[in-house]
Amino acid sequence: MNKALQQEMLYPKNENGIYLYEYPIIGGMPQYVQMRGTDKTNPLMLVLHGGPGGSMAGICQEVQKDWEDRYTVVNYDQRNTCKTYLKNKAKAKEVAGTGTVNDYVEDIHEVIRYLHTVYAFDKLILLGFSWGSVIGAEYVKKYPEDVAKYLGVGQFVNFAEGYRYICDQMLAQDMTANEKKKVAYLKETFPASPVMDKKLLALIRQFGMMASRKMAKSGKPFPLKAVLSSPFLTAKEKRAMLMTDWKMLSGTYNTMLNYDFRDNMEFTVPVHFIYGAEDISCPAQMMQNIYEEIKATDKKITILEKATHMCFYDQPEAFMNALS
Repeated sequence: MNKALQQEMLYPKNENGIYLYEYPIIGGMPQYVQMRGTDKTNPLMLVLHGGPGGSMAGICQEVQKDWEDRYTVVNYDQRNTCKTYLKNKAKAKEVAGTGTVNDYVEDIHEVIRYLHTVYAFDKLILLGFSWGSVIGAEYVKKYPEDVAKYLGVGQFVNFAEGYRYICDQMLAQDMTANEKKKVAYLKETFPASPVMDKKLLALIRQFGMMASRKMAKSGKPFPLKAVLSSPFLTAKEKRAMLMTDWKMLSGTYNTMLNYDFRDNMEFTVPVHFIYGAEDISCPAQMMQNIYEEIKATDKKITILEKATHMCFYDQPEAFMNALS
């Protein structure tokens, strides 16, 4: 991409818009924060990416283009993720051992305090996607005064139970004896008290490949081209985004694997949970089973047909309609 086009994408000629790319000190280290929107009077939406390590800032032109017309969208690369990882590479191993829910909740709090210095708003919309919905839901419970509305996209409930639920769904399908044997192995081998290591990572990857083939047929391929051509990423950042080292997020993974949304389901802000009907990572049925028990000032659940975990990417128009 030539420099003129890159500059045009980074800084569109829009007097009413805002386009910032900065590294404020968050959690004692510089963390990457990106703010983009066509109208500075639009509501502010802070997006907490999934993964862990699944930065979305570099592919905003692919998955968030329409969002920027309705909201001012903030992406930030969490601990040891993409731009933030590269900026703090010298202390990456130290950071890898962190990653409790409280670590991230306090990071988000600092991000929001920083945002108050660059944008005029009272409260913001908080969107947590996948892993980001773990820390998003917990943030809203601790600091509800900052949040006008919480959006849990692919809202995480419990990893192990979701994994076993999808295994059971596959076993109920018409499969060959060999396929059933593989799925039974995946289900039976998953540990009762999971800790991320090479063996568990391999098991999760095998599960993902088989479940995607059997139960997530409407999903779009990962937008690799959008990463490789992204004006928001240098060559090093593209590699960091595509080759996240799980060992640099070991503390975070163990937090995710042992988290249970059901431990506290009381919210004092409006909440909206949005799922793809074919989500194999955070199955909608897990939320449907507990939805009536959730307490909130207002609550809603939306399930998008022909959409998988990245429902906003598979069905962008339906997703935007759901936000209305």
